[in-house]
Amino acid sequence: MRRGALRSALTDAWRSGKLAVVEELEFDEPKTREALAVLDALELEGRVLVVLPQPTDSGSVEKSFRNLPRVKVAYAGGLGVYDILLADRVLFTGPALEVFGGVRSTGSAKAQPKAAVEDQPEVEAEVEAETQAEERSG
Repeated sequence: MRRGALRSALTDAWRSGKLAVVEELEFDEPKTREALAVLDALELEGRVLVVLPQPTDSGSVEKSFRNLPRVKVAYAGGLGVYDILLADRVLFTGPALEVFGGVRSTGSAKAQPKAAVEDQPEVEAEVEAETQAEERSG
């Protein structure tokens, strides 16, 4: 039930346009200024949920976002429905989508300060297909 609720919340986020997907988030060193630049470049405003596949080795991504009061970093394995519903915008990395539900990302953009959100109809189609399959099965 939990997984179905998460998929439903994710599908709703995609349909409402609050979901953004980038291939990867990486910083050479923790810099809040770079995290702000990424949010600005992707035009992510309000409460932003950044979803990573797992804690990074260096922790530079998490540390870059942690001083921003409107941003929460979550990991795909521990993502909750409330996290998705509370956020005004949700930023997934491609690897986080893979961990979350076996969905592959197809782009190659890295979210650096001048990155852009990828248009990924394949991701939308896969999320939609999985949601419909779960609804049919029970």
